[in-house]
Amino acid sequence: MSANGIKRRLQKDFSRLNKALRAQETKSNNRMVLPYFEQDYDLVPKHEQKLDFTQVGLAEGDLVYITKGEHKGKISTLFRYTPEFDTVYLSDVSEKKVVPPTQWFEQQESHLIDYPQQIPRDHVRLAAKDIDSAGKTYYIVADAVVYKDKYYDDRYKQWLPKRFVKHHESIEVPWPGPPTDPKDGELSTDEQVALEKTYEVQSIAIPPVPIGALDQLRNPHSKFKSKILTELDARRLTAPEMPLSKEQKIYLAKKAQQPPTSVKDLTEEMKQLIGEKMAQHLNQIENPYMKIHLDALSKNTTPEFEKTMKLIRETQELNKAEEQK
Repeated sequence: MSANGIKRRLQKDFSRLNKALRAQETKSNNRMVLPYFEQDYDLVPKHEQKLDFTQVGLAEGDLVYITKGEHKGKISTLFRYTPEFDTVYLSDVSEKKVVPPTQWFEQQESHLIDYPQQIPRDHVRLAAKDIDSAGKTYYIVADAVVYKDKYYDDRYKQWLPKRFVKHHESIEVPWPGPPTDPKDGELSTDEQVALEKTYEVQSIAIPPVPIGALDQLRNPHSKFKSKILTELDARRLTAPEMPLSKEQKIYLAKKAQQPPTSVKDLTEEMKQLIGEKMAQHLNQIENPYMKIHLDALSKNTTPEFEKTMKLIRETQELNKAEEQK
């Protein structure tokens, strides 16, 4: 089994636990985090997670209306959906959280920061903005959405269903545009500067450190530079021999008592007998296709046949050498 497979088997998978065990694990994990960063939402099992925004019914950039909680009645823009907890993050809905100085970011001066607040998906509804005939802006909140005919959206490069307000299917809510590429800010690095190489690995002929400076960087009297190993170092570098079991010792003893195998060359009488048997068998074959097939097989050599012929030649050479002695 691979290392990743062992890791998946040993680590806890929250998606396989029931609701009571997930709550117990969440409570145990919350003991090791700051109070303001505790996990308050139950983890959604993997087979129930909605990974496609068409399944969620909302996309990044949609206007949503909050129906429950502290920010009830507020309309905001969705900028992220988390399938693990089935929650959404809104652009102007945040909460104050306490952060220790060790986790402050650059130019932070207070322990309190505005952190995006998680809102359950069931607590928001899709909203849309429109302008009436008088030029006034008004909002439409869809309690439910229905999908109809699909169309190809060139912005997403895929087929998307059209969204309509349920029971008011004449009102269509178009999908927002996908997130745009981030723009360069004050702390952004220019592309040419990022690609500029300030150091290059030198070749073997030109070492990066002068030879005269090596003695100052390294210990010339280090024991690790010695080319002669001590007896202790040799024992440490030599792997120990594994002891043999009783069964292995018995097998090796029996094998040592067996005479060495040798392959003898065929005599002329053996060759003649084999040839007669093969000729007798081939003469009984009347199918012409079978004869063509056997003729093709006779021209091919197998690895096992080559090994046998090689062993025969080696045995013959050994026999000749013994006879000469």
